[in-house]
Amino acid sequence: MRAAFSRAILTLAMLCMRSKDHGWGIAMRSELEEAIAEGGGLRFAFGCLVASWGRMPAHDEGRFSLTIHALAVGLIVPIGSFQVVGLWHGFPAMLRIGDFAVPDSLQGYLMTSAYQGLTPLIAVVSLLLGGAHLRLAWTLLDRDWARVEEAGALSLAAAVTIIILIGLLDCNVGQALRQGAVLLLELAIVAALARWHAELPQPPQADQAAT
Repeated sequence: MRAAFSRAILTLAMLCMRSKDHGWGIAMRSELEEAIAEGGGLRFAFGCLVASWGRMPAHDEGRFSLTIHALAVGLIVPIGSFQVVGLWHGFPAMLRIGDFAVPDSLQGYLMTSAYQGLTPLIAVVSLLLGGAHLRLAWTLLDRDWARVEEAGALSLAAAVTIIILIGLLDCNVGQALRQGAVLLLELAIVAALARWHAELPQPPQADQAAT
């Protein structure tokens, strides 16, 4: 068990290395087996991991990895979680019926009926938006740019749909517009990260298959 844990830690350390340090990573694997045989596998593996983490801010590949993790974990996942968890606590204030819904009037009755009919649809689209955010974060960390593009397009389509539906109900679209602006900022950053990734040296094919 300790040996398997040590190998897993070393694998994580190798993922944090630059592509040109691949040879060093292979050498560390050989040294790890010797350390495991001597009973010091965990200490050796943790030392390699700390060393790899310490070097990450010093090279482009490390800075790129730190950036995408910060974006995914620090921004995209919280926003997606907010969309999903918010449904459990009822709709936000942006879905309040406007002053047009005069009580005991035909207009008020029609708008209230429309509100009640569209609210479940908005809930479904909001859930879709939250799920698309979480998928965007996952595919970004996986650096699967084709699926990143799909998740981004789905998020944008869901956000636009929510804005249109809320606008049709004459509700407060300010919050939805702000969320849409944040999404556009996210997608702009993701596009910049895709260009940055294309300029980085790619890891050996064997490493790509392992990841």
